[in-house]
Amino acid sequence: MLPIEKKGGSGEINMSFIILSIKIIQSKMKNILLKIIVIMLIFIGSVSSCKNDDIDYSNIENLYAQPLPVIQKCVEGKWEEIAVFGGYAGVSYSKNMFVDIYNDHCIMTLQDGSQIITYYTWKEYTIDDMGYKTWVMWDNESNQVFRYFIAIKNDTLGVGLPLKYFTSSYKRIK
Repeated sequence: MLPIEKKGGSGEINMSFIILSIKIIQSKMKNILLKIIVIMLIFIGSVSSCKNDDIDYSNIENLYAQPLPVIQKCVEGKWEEIAVFGGYAGVSYSKNMFVDIYNDHCIMTLQDGSQIITYYTWKEYTIDDMGYKTWVMWDNESNQVFRYFIAIKNDTLGVGLPLKYFTSSYKRIK
């Protein structure tokens, strides 16, 4: 409450005192409003500086050229091997061959139901027959490339194999 000063006892209010009090309140309100605006601008700036994840992880033509986190996000999951390309036959179509890719190992389920588990680490490596450096799954036991990834199109993954000029095609299982 504003203190109201009366002149003399006649009930007259000192107008200059009221005007001064209003100006003080307005000044404090401006400071509060200014602080609120500054806080809101900082908040909006920090939120807008966060990058939106607008990458379509099911369609990346040059997956081999992407940073490791993008490659990992694209390849981890459940896949069905569709075909292997290369060698004398040219194309060998797979049936009931499944691959589960995790962050540090891969489980391949073969046609007869048996499984092969391969533990790997990610390693930057130059693919000789492709002529580029990319992140590969490095088989720690055999000390060689286990898999590398070429591209992904409509959830179909182009996979490089350790044999020169051999690739495979995986389709994501949803």
